Amino acid sequence: MNVIREVLGFIFEIFFGCRHDHLSRPFTLQQQSYKVCLDCGKQLWYSPDTMRLLSARQVRRMQAIDAGEVKVIPAAAMPAANGPQLVPVSSRRPDSAA
Repeated sequence: MNVIREVLGFIFEIFFGCRHDHLSRPFTLQQQSYKVCLDCGKQLWYSPDTMRLLSARQVRRMQAIDAGEVKVIPAAAMPAANGPQLVPVSSRRPDSAA
């Protein structure tokens, strides 16, 4: 029975990768918190506020905000014909709200 479990676990890992079941305690370096998978060594971003791992979407948003690449524009200010548009950081007006 143990052999079957090991073979199925090996096949599962080939197709789906590590499940990150064995995680370290949270580490915080330079104001970024993460946990490390003890099986594969991958860093998983962690939120000390919610005490949960961050999703890939939350990590991308956090990195974009830190890089200064995100500017929120109210929907009423967008032209309806062209749809949503990205505004480069260099074209910000100094009087606009960040």
